[in-house]
Amino acid sequence: MCAVKEPHRKAIEEVISQGYQISPQAYKFLLSQPSGDVERLVSLALDRARRLGGVFVLEPHHFTPEFEVVEAKAPVDSQMVILPQPEAVSIGSAQGYLRLFQSRFQQLESIMKSRMDLRDAAPLAQVLKLPLKVRFKTIAMVADKYTRGRRLFLELESPEASATAMVSDQELVSKALEVLKDQVICLEGIRYNQGLLIANDLIWPDVPLHQASRSEKDSLVVFTGDLHIGSNYFRRDLFQKLLDWLNQRLGPRPSRELASKVKYLVLVGDTVDGIGVYPEQLGELTISTQLGQYEEAAQLLEGLPKHIETLIIPGNHDAVRRSLPQPPIDEPYAPSLYGNPPLPPAPNPPHLHKKGVKVLVAHGTALTDILGSTPGHDFHNPITAMELLLRCRHLAPTYGLNTPLAPESTDRLVISQVPDVMVMGHIHIYGSKRYRGVTLVSTGCFQDQTPFQRRMDLKPTPGIVSLFNLRTHEELPLDLESLG
Repeated sequence: MCAVKEPHRKAIEEVISQGYQISPQAYKFLLSQPSGDVERLVSLALDRARRLGGVFVLEPHHFTPEFEVVEAKAPVDSQMVILPQPEAVSIGSAQGYLRLFQSRFQQLESIMKSRMDLRDAAPLAQVLKLPLKVRFKTIAMVADKYTRGRRLFLELESPEASATAMVSDQELVSKALEVLKDQVICLEGIRYNQGLLIANDLIWPDVPLHQASRSEKDSLVVFTGDLHIGSNYFRRDLFQKLLDWLNQRLGPRPSRELASKVKYLVLVGDTVDGIGVYPEQLGELTISTQLGQYEEAAQLLEGLPKHIETLIIPGNHDAVRRSLPQPPIDEPYAPSLYGNPPLPPAPNPPHLHKKGVKVLVAHGTALTDILGSTPGHDFHNPITAMELLLRCRHLAPTYGLNTPLAPESTDRLVISQVPDVMVMGHIHIYGSKRYRGVTLVSTGCFQDQTPFQRRMDLKPTPGIVSLFNLRTHEELPLDLESLG
């Protein structure tokens, strides 16, 4: 065995002195790096582990340069900060998707192994060498899921091995029906024979009981989205009511006092209806150019009070790529949005800090993947699918359904930090709940029921916006339709 070089030895000692361990894979990765790079890589990994919190074992992805942060974008006096995210290179090939799923597995394995009850999880390749009937825990990605009679089977993969797991206990089968393809789970069970495992339990990455951060003063955020400006079905009258309420020109005195506390407006995508998004869309548009739609949006947003900071992220109808994660709406397609509102358009998803409160915002395209195919979930109650994504610690786990994924070197859709608030739109139905200390909000919309939604028997909730208090974490709906 070759002796460890002095720079590598010192770097490993630094990791241990800071209270962290190094996984065998990370150890091999570090030894393979040039001596001149290891100090920088270790510093990078330690900084990232501290930011994530709950990390005890450093994995290879903690050391990779793709995790270098970019400058947060916000006005000098802004209280809403877009947190820096790991940079990632898009690789337009099968190799790109391989790196994407490797990154996902490494990140989620690290999250799961930080839990006390999962630290003894063994690699899948090691589990397959155990004697028969021996109990184990292993972390793997679900490549496929299918049923045969009353039994359910999971095809599991890890970087070094693959196996089939059988679920026969009916209570556990009901639980396993919620497992999504391409998500990472921990399976507890026994080895039955060559390549076949018997599942006794399935454990999601999930979030721990969370003590949410709070601002010192009362400040309200309005969460809404799916305006679909340019559509025949856009409810301009309701959006004008929102503007009038925010300007304290509408509603009884207590309601107007509430409006005076609003400091932020977050639009969670599909601000405009777009062009060519679906067949026969042209016949359902009042504004038939993308530039015209964004100009109309900018003119409407000029009616906001000047003290309100506004954040706009893209959705599947906006002028960006459909693959997640989406970049901000580009200035050439929407020049009128830049410089007004105060913050330029943000990516989907952005991770925000508002006066110390961590807010995860996403358009929510992947909700349709769950609501259309997962037992126990339907389009009338999208908040349950949001909870499932949070339990998966991923914003779009499944590849190959309705939500395209970009083949990037780093999976930026992993929910690495536990948010205080998680907000999504896309389904056009308002809802909220608290899950393990995290507030979940499904936003309403400003678009009436479309012919497509009528065929789907989907009843949207136009004009219902979410008000969230950053100090108390109280969330309540404001129904603009009934506000006079």
